[in-house]
Amino acid sequence: MAFANITCPKCNTVGQMSLLDPNFKGMYRCWKCREFCNIVLENNQVKSCVALTAEEVEKQAQLKNLQDKFKKGYK
Repeated sequence: MAFANITCPKCNTVGQMSLLDPNFKGMYRCWKCREFCNIVLENNQVKSCVALTAEEVEKQAQLKNLQDKFKKGYK
């Protein structure tokens, strides 16, 4: 397991995320200001960290709900 340090683009607070896989692409939420960011990690290094708008967060949540719904239907 490895830790990745992620700096929030809004408040510049450093947070940590532990992952089993050194590569990750998805949402991250700052522990201090609660801002959502879309991050890309490669070999436990942050390659991209972009703040998301409320609309983008809602769209990603809806997409995840649809994916979960279809996964349940195929079991």
